[in-house]
Amino acid sequence: MEGEKLVMTTSAAVAERDGITKQAVTKMVRALVKNHDLPVERDGRGRVVRFSLAHFDHHRDQFASSEKTAAARPSAKASISVVAESDSRDEALRQEAWLKVTRARLQHQEELGDLIRVDRLTDGIQRCGREIQSAISRLPNHADDLAMEVSKEGAHGLRIALRKIAFELSKRVADQLEKIAETAPENDPMIEDADN
Repeated sequence: MEGEKLVMTTSAAVAERDGITKQAVTKMVRALVKNHDLPVERDGRGRVVRFSLAHFDHHRDQFASSEKTAAARPSAKASISVVAESDSRDEALRQEAWLKVTRARLQHQEELGDLIRVDRLTDGIQRCGREIQSAISRLPNHADDLAMEVSKEGAHGLRIALRKIAFELSKRVADQLEKIAETAPENDPMIEDADN
């Protein structure tokens, strides 16, 4: 979506559009920034001032409870009024068209499997890294066996012993990573669940 002009809005505007509190919108925006890399504009102190309306609506529909999103789902007229920061009806309609295009692209990317949750990916990478590190840290336990192979067979015996150890470590890492994959959730939790 490079080069695409995002339609940006504020928590207050979305709260008014959806008939919910500004605090509820702000809480959801924080979760979406953390978990889904929601595009935002920040002030000089690093606070979120505005955020992408299309990304917000898309991710909210995916990761918020269906009862809350159904109640908060905007009508086409309400959506136009949020993004219409100029007095021009043409500008509001143009921004509404951008919203639709952006939402369609997000949905397409999701269907292709191109969208991932940053927090889940980071956690998964860290868990995999810990398992690999744990396996490698067991190498000193083989020092006596390696020394014996060197004394018996020399460098050739050491190479054979190292291959065997490498195979065992690789198998251990693969087994642990498979366990991590098996315990991984099939779907991401709702936004409300992530904060509790």
